[in-house]
Amino acid sequence: MKEIITEKYKIAKKDKKEDKEPLDSKEREEIKRRFGEDLECSFAKDKDGYFCYTHRARSDSYPTIAKIPRSKVEFIGSTG
Repeated sequence: MKEIITEKYKIAKKDKKEDKEPLDSKEREEIKRRFGEDLECSFAKDKDGYFCYTHRARSDSYPTIAKIPRSKVEFIGSTG
């Protein structure tokens, strides 16, 4: 039974892995203008859009950086 649970966990964890893409310099500048320089989270993009994350949490993806709510950035930053 333990082997089955472990195998399911490995599969679920593998499926959860996301394909993050780094931001280009123009996108990083937009984030600094919108949210400031003292951020407690990181930003990246995936196939669904832009998101912020720490090692403990990740926001939903948004189509543009401007659509990411400040409240989400503050909350995700607080988890770091």
